[in-house]
Amino acid sequence: MKTATLNKTGIRTETAAKVEEQVYRVGIALVGVSSLAIGLWAAVALISGMVASGGPGALVSDWFRAILG
Repeated sequence: MKTATLNKTGIRTETAAKVEEQVYRVGIALVGVSSLAIGLWAAVALISGMVASGGPGALVSDWFRAILG
């Protein structure tokens, strides 16, 4: 009877460990997807800023004018 109890405990421990591992994997995937979305948003914002100002040089000069007044 003790052997059966130990086997059940061992199975529950392994299952709990697998669930924790899956939770960590999902968390890491969510952080990765969020980082990708933020990076894409930043690239789109930079490109649209260059288009609106007339090119990369104009973007830099407009940025300095906005900062310095």
